[in-house]
Amino acid sequence: MPKKVSQEPYKPRREYRYTVKDIADLAGMTTNAVNVAKARGKIDPGDLKSVVSFLTRIIIERRLGGDLFAPTEAIKRSVQKEKRGAQVSGKKGKRAATRE
Repeated sequence: MPKKVSQEPYKPRREYRYTVKDIADLAGMTTNAVNVAKARGKIDPGDLKSVVSFLTRIIIERRLGGDLFAPTEAIKRSVQKEKRGAQVSGKKGKRAATRE
């Protein structure tokens, strides 16, 4: 008689969720641009295969355009903000002028 094998313990199903904002961040686009692509039929956010092919297409187009490491829009904005605040003028402060 064969051995009785115990059943594996119950594992709950995992759910993964993403939004249009998540897709836009990964594609380096605005949410409005993703909504326009959705309206034109280029992406169906409810279909994971469609989302993956859309993101792959965007990445390939960027690399063929010569922008190999294109940062996303959010990163571009934060870098631009840092650059604006880091400008150094050639003037000396009052304390530096009195110390000399």
